[in-house]
Amino acid sequence: MAYLALYRAWRPQRFEEVVGQEKTVTALRNAIKEGRLTHAYLFSGPRGTGKTSIAKIIAKAVNCENIEEGEPCNVCSSCTDINNGNFMDVIEIDAASNRGIDEIRDLREKVRVLPAQGKKKVYIIDEVHMLTTEAFNALLKTLEEPPDSVIFILATTEPQKIPDTIRSRCQSYGFRRLTGPEILERLQQVAASDGIELDNEAGQLIARRANGGLRDALSTLDQIYSYKGKTIKKEDVLDVLGLVDELYLARLLEKVVEQDTAGIIEMLAAALGEGKEAQQLARESALYLRDLLLYMVMGDETDFLVVTATAKPLLEEQKSKIDRSQLLQALRLMMDTADKLRFSEGNRFILEVAFLQMAQIFNSETPVVQPSRQEAKTPRVQAPSRGNKPDAREILWNRLLAGVKEKKIPTHALLSQGRLLGARDDVLYIGYKKGYRFHKERMEEKDNRELLEGVARDILKRNVEIEFIFLDDEQYNDIIVKKAIEYFGEDIVEIKD
Repeated sequence: MAYLALYRAWRPQRFEEVVGQEKTVTALRNAIKEGRLTHAYLFSGPRGTGKTSIAKIIAKAVNCENIEEGEPCNVCSSCTDINNGNFMDVIEIDAASNRGIDEIRDLREKVRVLPAQGKKKVYIIDEVHMLTTEAFNALLKTLEEPPDSVIFILATTEPQKIPDTIRSRCQSYGFRRLTGPEILERLQQVAASDGIELDNEAGQLIARRANGGLRDALSTLDQIYSYKGKTIKKEDVLDVLGLVDELYLARLLEKVVEQDTAGIIEMLAAALGEGKEAQQLARESALYLRDLLLYMVMGDETDFLVVTATAKPLLEEQKSKIDRSQLLQALRLMMDTADKLRFSEGNRFILEVAFLQMAQIFNSETPVVQPSRQEAKTPRVQAPSRGNKPDAREILWNRLLAGVKEKKIPTHALLSQGRLLGARDDVLYIGYKKGYRFHKERMEEKDNRELLEGVARDILKRNVEIEFIFLDDEQYNDIIVKKAIEYFGEDIVEIKD
């Protein structure tokens, strides 16, 4: 027999087996028991919270031969066939791949046909928000005058996209995210049943990272079980999911607050060297900052997402060192960075620059205002106020200049007429205006280039190459600079005179 994924093996077969959603379960079971089911339902809520599972329980209940107290028996031929996916009168439709008007017209024609196998035909339309406007209009006609033998159950993760005309013809139920303890209890039940030794800290970590979705939690447990075997500890969860523990995050934030640039770069390099993803590091850092922010406000009442008792003493120390408004700026920066890293190739550089920017935020007497996403998309050349704090790009540029000056003053004089533009992969791009051809060409000579690359290597703790580019006076005119803006955003690579 083929292996059945845990989330499928543990899909609830009766209302009493559903985790959470108590109000929804009670209302639907009572409606079935009292014969008050309506012709159309709209289930909305996050993924993995039980929408499709409850839809199938309803389908079994209305066709069950031995229904008792609103619960299907799961023994009769109808229940068995529905559980096995062989029941002709329960039709599941994925609206993401059947979203056009032709598919809905076909459904309208088949709706008029009486049930072939059971008492009721049940149409379960998943991700219904994906239907086209024309398809919604066609479905509306059927919902207005449905046959008595048909029940529609529409499921969606984005209820705001459902037209009001459809919504008003359905009885709506909102599905909530499950709590950490609810998910942990089911994980422990599954682990005990399947002979898995699930460490309590490992279970808590899986439950917290499931973001309220039981299906995601069971899929994660399945994944770790396949890789690590029947004994699962917290370290196994961190390893398989590519996460870093809260102690690493706490120490990294310490480096940021202390303005320890070398320490920041070294810690990021170590994590990336172990195979951690840059986006995940940014996301984990955002979650840690979130925990710290809420701990400042709520104290021991905080519902932590990454922090456990092990790191709590460090959290207590940090809350007295950090200004809350600056922490908000840092949190926004990390969230934006995690989003940007989803679509970028120059992941390492983006991550490093983001942490340098965070260090600058905590070094400011007043919060550093980060550009909005819309502003970041609009290329511009700015002249900074002399009173402004330098951004992360300027910090790195100043360190390069200082390092070169310490080694060779003439090379520093040549380099200082350029501007650090940004990076892609392990290449730093430095731009010169057209009037500084002499400076650019001298910097391209072997001795000067190698000196600069050595300084950059000492700062960034890895080998990098230097590329020198000409700039117009008023605009970026080089394709590589445009690529840098595309990858890193104007706030990272913009030129200020």
